[in-house]
Amino acid sequence: MEINLIKYFTIKRFLNVIKILASFLISRIIRKPIIWGMPISYSIEPTNHCNLMCPECPSGLGILTRPLGLLKFENYKLWVDQIYDSGFYLQLFFQGEPYLNKNLPDFIRYAQDKRMYVSISTNGLLINEKNVERILEFAPDKMIFSVDGLDEQSYQNYRVGGTFAEADKALRLLVNKKKELKKKLPFIEFQFIVMKQNEHLLDDVKNYCKDIGVDKLVFKTMQISSYENAMKFLPDNPKYRRYEIGNNYFKMKGKIKNYCFSIWKTAVITWDGKIVSCCFDKDAKNQMGLLNGKSVQEIWTSDKFQHFRYEVLTNRAKIPICTNCTEGFKINILEIEQ
Repeated sequence: MEINLIKYFTIKRFLNVIKILASFLISRIIRKPIIWGMPISYSIEPTNHCNLMCPECPSGLGILTRPLGLLKFENYKLWVDQIYDSGFYLQLFFQGEPYLNKNLPDFIRYAQDKRMYVSISTNGLLINEKNVERILEFAPDKMIFSVDGLDEQSYQNYRVGGTFAEADKALRLLVNKKKELKKKLPFIEFQFIVMKQNEHLLDDVKNYCKDIGVDKLVFKTMQISSYENAMKFLPDNPKYRRYEIGNNYFKMKGKIKNYCFSIWKTAVITWDGKIVSCCFDKDAKNQMGLLNGKSVQEIWTSDKFQHFRYEVLTNRAKIPICTNCTEGFKINILEIEQ
């Protein structure tokens, strides 16, 4: 069973959650942004380098216009020291493969020592016999293991540059070593993005995850950024899509609503200290501020961020990154705890 987040609450963190919820609800009603607290959760990017070339990922494709780099521990420590008092959920990923940063184990341990829940998302290809025990020694609370295939054809269709054999070997090694060492962490979530090339494998994936012994299986819909890729990757079964498809166009199912809880509860920080509008701002085009002489709180409550929240509350559909955003939409097709 996934870890109960209640145990990470302190009085200050609990009060901060109340402040954020209240200010968000009032903001929706009056259509004017109010911020009474600090973020509940954070996404901090260890690196935007990646070891794969996935065709819908700007990191893998090498099309990010922002600099590539690795988060330094001294900067990370400075940021965590500012946020742990009120925030308790930390995602150590944004763009890129987290395990490419050799400091990742130290990042995980430092946040956990501050009683923060730590989650990472990995393709798993860097897990091997030499490092698996160290990975488990400094395990995150939750590890999302992204695979999206069950054979070489379906896997390499999207996970370009890797092989299913490598991913399968790494996952089995991680699960078996965790059992052997009697480790409670990490909670291992197997994530499978449903596409045209793998939608026939869903029952096989359920059996595969049960056989290996992961803690949870999640089937997700796919995000696409072009009509060409919609035709190439989106499943034939419409219930596995988050989009409506027409003649040379695609759009999110349902109407974009003028609110977004994410920009009240979560701050996203790039490896080089940019706080961006949200997790859909992959190229940091909507930079809210730079953590270079400024605090997280200054940027979170700044006029620039408040203006962005105002635009979301009044006409979210006109903000380019919001038109392909999943806020308010269901993207998980099925979740199975093993």
